[in-house]
Amino acid sequence: MKQISFLFQWALLVLMAVACKDSGSPSPDGLSPEEGYTTGKITSTDGSPMPGVKVVVDNTMFYASYSIGSSDENGNYKIQLPKVGTFMASAHIVKKYNGKEYELDLHPDVYEEFSIDGAVRNFQWKLTGRRPVEAQGYYGVTIEVNKDVMSSIYDSENIEFTLIPVGNLIDGSKGKTLKLKHGKPFTAEYGKLVDIPLGRYTITAHYNGEAGKMPLKLRKHFSEDAYESEITIDFEPSTMWGNNIAFISYLE
Repeated sequence: MKQISFLFQWALLVLMAVACKDSGSPSPDGLSPEEGYTTGKITSTDGSPMPGVKVVVDNTMFYASYSIGSSDENGNYKIQLPKVGTFMASAHIVKKYNGKEYELDLHPDVYEEFSIDGAVRNFQWKLTGRRPVEAQGYYGVTIEVNKDVMSSIYDSENIEFTLIPVGNLIDGSKGKTLKLKHGKPFTAEYGKLVDIPLGRYTITAHYNGEAGKMPLKLRKHFSEDAYESEITIDFEPSTMWGNNIAFISYLE
């Protein structure tokens, strides 16, 4: 009787192994590396799967050599690797928002090269946060702050900008009111409001000087518009100074 029970358990294990054998489609959530393939899962800002996202695997040993795949309805992808090389995987999406088209990089859970032995690389859409150290910068967007030629403010790092979302953010979520200052002098973030969730915003500004809190007037930089106490901005997907960026000027 014990022998029959053992045989039954062994047969059950065999059946389970056959059922779990790779069928050639992306494995759920890309739990372990598979030789000769890059696998993984693409998720949105809320953690839900994202289908149809393009994933690019660059061969770092050979110029302009890469493989492309896309995520399925469950957010999983599987890309076969060339026989020779070392590789880096990346993913991005293109989203239309308020009449503009934005290209956005997705965040990798691991940012390093891998070999033909295969690798798991999961990606998530993030509205804010630092990119991997090697890539630098932020996933959020940037506002360049410019001083009008008639302004007498010399310490613009003491200007506080209030950003109020107009409608939902690009991922459909509800934004929050932000109070931001740009970076200190002699830093990379001087004159820039950084890591802002991509959306449409109404902006006001106040200068906190020795005389107290003073409201400022704003306008879109490069425009001939009159300065106003409040302006509404969108971010430009592509400019000669950078992508997904807006430009404003201030005046007392």
